Amino acid sequence: MNKIREFTPKAKALVPLLAVLVLAGGAAVKAAAPQGAVSLAYQFPQGRSLSYKTSSSQTQNMEIMGQSMTTESTSSMDFTVKGQGVKDGNFVLGVTIDASKADVSSSQGNMSPDMSAVVGKAFDMVVSRLGKEIDVKGAEAIKYDMPSGGSRDISSGFQAFFTDVPDKPIKVGDSWPSEDTIVQREGSGETRIHFMNQNTFDGIETVDGTECARIKSAVKGTISGNMEQMGAAISIDIKLEGSDIWYFAVKDGIYIKSEMKATMGGVVVVGEPANMTIPITGEMTQSAGLVKK
Repeated sequence: MNKIREFTPKAKALVPLLAVLVLAGGAAVKAAAPQGAVSLAYQFPQGRSLSYKTSSSQTQNMEIMGQSMTTESTSSMDFTVKGQGVKDGNFVLGVTIDASKADVSSSQGNMSPDMSAVVGKAFDMVVSRLGKEIDVKGAEAIKYDMPSGGSRDISSGFQAFFTDVPDKPIKVGDSWPSEDTIVQREGSGETRIHFMNQNTFDGIETVDGTECARIKSAVKGTISGNMEQMGAAISIDIKLEGSDIWYFAVKDGIYIKSEMKATMGGVVVVGEPANMTIPITGEMTQSAGLVKK
């Protein structure tokens, strides 16, 4: 095996930088699909509380100065949303963070942030009847410190949490597109994750006693960003592709659960004085599920 070369300070700085991409079930019995069309729409009656758990994992493989390096990241968050009424035809939800943790590790060591500062914090968000997040600014005030310096807020975990349902009745086999953009800011830069999904109504399934629409989605997306680390300009250009399956309670208007798997590949470009183009590949999984209603 070749002797491992020591990373330069610029190269070491990329490890916590690339960790920016992370942060952020039940027994099923199949039932017969309906003959007619169904209409899907969110319902958040005032006072109704729903508790969710989200989790994600990601493996990134990079080539830095001829040396292979793998970064593994996992994160999870538990939170409760409560209907607080309607404003301008949209739902106002109170969100409370019940638990949160993250782990980021590589050959350079553990770079896990302490998420305890966000636990117990609360904010309001606004969501449309079709599941589009309209306002999550309250989450921008809830921050935690990063091991590499600076801080990050939790808004990226809520900018595209609820799956988007169609604005018209659908039958089994019908499809519709949806798009979401997640912006994660840290220091002087930001990372944008743009999802483009093609969703298909795949059938009806009973999940833990609740009749749900089963939706399968073909997922494509991009991850882009521009920032500065230790005086060097850094840009990210990554493409991802995968699939998602999610369940929506037809009668109750509740997002029940989802699981997304994707692969990714692209480059990270470091400007003067390092002048490096670093290939990156990887895979990611994300899941969310209702744990209490």
